[in-house]
Amino acid sequence: MSETMKTDGDPVIEITDLHVAFDGRAVLRGVRLTVAAGGPTVLVGRSGTGKTTLLRAMNRLNECLPGCATRGSVRLRLGGEWRDVYAPGLRPEELRRRVGMVFQSPNPLPVSIGRNMTMPLELALRLPAAEWSGRAEQALREAGLWDEVRDRLNQPAAALSGGQQQRLCLARALACRPEFLLLDEPTASLDYKAARGVEDLLLELAEKYTLVVVSHSLNQARRLARRMHVLREGGQVEAVEPEALADKDRLLAFMDELM
Repeated sequence: MSETMKTDGDPVIEITDLHVAFDGRAVLRGVRLTVAAGGPTVLVGRSGTGKTTLLRAMNRLNECLPGCATRGSVRLRLGGEWRDVYAPGLRPEELRRRVGMVFQSPNPLPVSIGRNMTMPLELALRLPAAEWSGRAEQALREAGLWDEVRDRLNQPAAALSGGQQQRLCLARALACRPEFLLLDEPTASLDYKAARGVEDLLLELAEKYTLVVVSHSLNQARRLARRMHVLREGGQVEAVEPEALADKDRLLAFMDELM
């Protein structure tokens, strides 16, 4: 757990007047969103409304895509201090270490299970080799994977099941000891059993980290969400009332009204 973790409910992400376009085509227009510590905070909305783009704006991954233009303010509480992630002085590489991300489909590196864990520690954090094994084991335990792979660390990561690969990717992010975790439909490519296992894990991790999750499944969103926001086309974000999260019919009516 981050030593600078704020009390659950305290604002830790503040997005103001965020505009993102690709090759001149606007995807997000004037987005405003506040995210509290802990969570999970779940983002839902119709396909094409920009949920993934909004998530990637929080650690500047949109900049890795061609033709991206971003303006506005994305402020995160990092190390106990508010930082504008687009302001000079915060390198994208450092930001992405502190704001980890897990994608829709598992993306293990084409190396062994163990090397998937140690490569970021060596190349991104520049840690001495003596620290690799302890840091990797701790992260694999947090991801609920250690007992399944402890005797297989030299085997290819591709030999793992889909659910195991996704937990390996999560462990790889955790090994960098982030303050935030961004998850873009993290169970989209998994079967039901594996998906529920990842959901249970995310609920456990929300006790230690601030989680922001994009989901296309309303049932999953209800299972996960401590807080929920609906992203509408054009960039307007609406918070779901806490009472609606506990009442499926009320939530569906609220979603129909917005969308």
